[in-house]
Amino acid sequence: MKRIVSVLAVTASAVLSLAASAANAAIFIGLQQDAGPIVTVVSNGPGLGLFAAPFGEFELNVSVGIGEPVSPPPLLLQSVVSVTNSTGAANAGTLHVYITSTNNVNPAGVAGFRSGFSTTNLTPGWTEAMATYLDPGNGIFALTDLLNSQVCAVTCGINKFSLADAGAGPFSKTAVYTITAPSFGGSSAAVSITASSVPVPEPGSLALLGAALASFGVAIGRRRKA
Repeated sequence: MKRIVSVLAVTASAVLSLAASAANAAIFIGLQQDAGPIVTVVSNGPGLGLFAAPFGEFELNVSVGIGEPVSPPPLLLQSVVSVTNSTGAANAGTLHVYITSTNNVNPAGVAGFRSGFSTTNLTPGWTEAMATYLDPGNGIFALTDLLNSQVCAVTCGINKFSLADAGAGPFSKTAVYTITAPSFGGSSAAVSITASSVPVPEPGSLALLGAALASFGVAIGRRRKA
């Protein structure tokens, strides 16, 4: 069995104390196959990073970028995961991808958070469950406070709004992807977290951004494979 996974993760601090927050921000990517342990494959500070190595039965190409000017505030986290099961056993099982941004200081206290979820090129029979979390304790892959979640069995794009207490900071936020692949095929998905003062029911903008970033993630995977 071989799956090709391409992950693009982008995070930025919010408006206040931007320089200090960006200087201390760090991003982590963890992978989990079925019920196995979470393995940290990327642990990076600000800037750009690249990971390309096998993980169990997976072949991975991971591109990571964080901080200004890649994703200016109020965008707090942007991530893309593209998965393909093209050879080996038809039932590829379940892949979990965890993407965490730590050492964030804004927005502090009770704030609004908008989670954007989108999927494209989802093979019939596959499902993609996505969720966003906030941890006032600044933990890595910490699923303390659920912000929002979405399950897609077809191409979809939606924004969801929630209120959460980030505390005084620093805090972390995490995007989790759970891809169930019972057959050959593939999917591309994007998850974002944006600071927002009021609910904004406009799924088009982040859906389009997610689709564009998903295409970029696929292009990275193909280029690395070539």
